[in-house]
Amino acid sequence: MPERSGFTYKLLEHVDRLDREAIRNYLKKLCDETALYREAFQELEEGLALIDEKGQVLFLNRSASFWLGVQEDFPLNTKFQDSIEDPVLSRFIKQNLKGLSAKVVQDFQVLSPRESFLRVTLAPYASNGQKIIVVIIANITEQKIRQSDEERLARIEAMVRLTAGLAHEIGNPLNSLNIHLELLKKEVATLPEVKREAVAKTLHILNTETARLDRIVRHFLKATRKPLLRFRLEDLNSLVEEAAQFMAPELSERKIAIKFRPDRSLAPFLMDRERLYQAFINLLKNAMEAMQRGGMIKIRISHRNQVAILHFQDEGQGISERDLPHIFEAYYTTKEEGSGLGLMTVYNHVMEHGGKIEVTSKLGKGTTFAILLPIRRTKLQLTNELKAS
Repeated sequence: MPERSGFTYKLLEHVDRLDREAIRNYLKKLCDETALYREAFQELEEGLALIDEKGQVLFLNRSASFWLGVQEDFPLNTKFQDSIEDPVLSRFIKQNLKGLSAKVVQDFQVLSPRESFLRVTLAPYASNGQKIIVVIIANITEQKIRQSDEERLARIEAMVRLTAGLAHEIGNPLNSLNIHLELLKKEVATLPEVKREAVAKTLHILNTETARLDRIVRHFLKATRKPLLRFRLEDLNSLVEEAAQFMAPELSERKIAIKFRPDRSLAPFLMDRERLYQAFINLLKNAMEAMQRGGMIKIRISHRNQVAILHFQDEGQGISERDLPHIFEAYYTTKEEGSGLGLMTVYNHVMEHGGKIEVTSKLGKGTTFAILLPIRRTKLQLTNELKAS
């Protein structure tokens, strides 16, 4: 039961001693107070709804309307739960309307009216013999995304630590194999010509495969070596230009042009130049390998508030819906000669800057990588509130 200390209860206590004008003034004050509360509830970022046990809506604020996809001016004789677009959330509310005696909290991933993660709280409340359900909806999409990113990074780190040791162990017998293959080359040279050709062919295959294995091990060890981050004030435009110029000869040879649109109003901010440079090189190589027939790579830098946004757009073959969720995983590759470490490196370097990387792709049309970096000029906590424009 609510505390009996509010304005309405004070009015009830003195109503017998009030004249008509006093009652009118009190009622006006009551209306003003109610309007103030309603407006305050409307400004909440969390969704708020008050419903009875049948699902009739007593109050609904704008945020609840937005996140649940229901009308703010709720139609009469329409049940709240039946108007919610997401069927799982609708069923949850319907099941808890009657007999709810304690607060219930549950998280939902909803796809309609927009894809998001919502934390829904139902709390029973009794007033003057009437049972009311308070529904609170909190948008926890950013929190869930951060949690997913942290779990992904933890899995990558665990796997990297495990396989780095294995790569070192493989390196030792590989060196031994290479030495003995060189000795075999000298022995083959002394064989009769008839036998020499057959043995030389086999030896060539062994050399090729051990060299390929050696490349894989070296690439992996290079990817797992992580020197300390060195944040300094750097110009993002210049860094991207430098990476593009480095790749220009190889891109030109494959008939690929770069169209770069810098953001000259973006001032230098704190970043690890080497880490981001390597990330941009890997993205350009990834785009180049996807564009077998040439074309255009478009790079655009912009910024909004305290977030720098880079778009790398290629005209390559695109990435299938099946492959898209896995492209940042170690060793996951759709290329015959790919190591599966390039995009993992990009992902790690962006995460180390407190940033995000988003990917959109369409088969036969190309792929766009959007990198979001917090603009820091002092050593403050990296922001997680990043959204692409």
